[in-house]
Amino acid sequence: MSCGNHHDVPCIEIQPLIVLFIDHEIFDAHQLDIVEIHFGECPPCRGEMERENNSLKLMRSLLSRSCNESAPPSLHERLIEQTQQLHQELAANAQSAYSQKNAIETTITETTYTEISIDGQTQIEITHEIRREFPRE
Repeated sequence: MSCGNHHDVPCIEIQPLIVLFIDHEIFDAHQLDIVEIHFGECPPCRGEMERENNSLKLMRSLLSRSCNESAPPSLHERLIEQTQQLHQELAANAQSAYSQKNAIETTITETTYTEISIDGQTQIEITHEIRREFPRE
């Protein structure tokens, strides 16, 4: 695919970047500028990007409509149990580390948040904060 015009970057080098561009996975600002400039100059590449984008949107829409089963209650229970077990293990490890380093005061704060929504989506968020205060000599 090419419009027949000269570009700083040939179409063949832009084509592998189309999906990365659509998914916002081009992190280098210079490379992103090059791709955007090329799409502005080359209607066939811009059209290919738009077709690919529309195809991906359609696929995501079809998947989201067809994959809407609720997770079974046993899975919810297992996730909660595993999250609680992980919390207990981390707390035990933290206590062990604290008692081994009695010359150093260590504070470990852990927050675990589990949310299971009505539509079966599960979100687990675990945050850690570790503070160490070393004694002054």
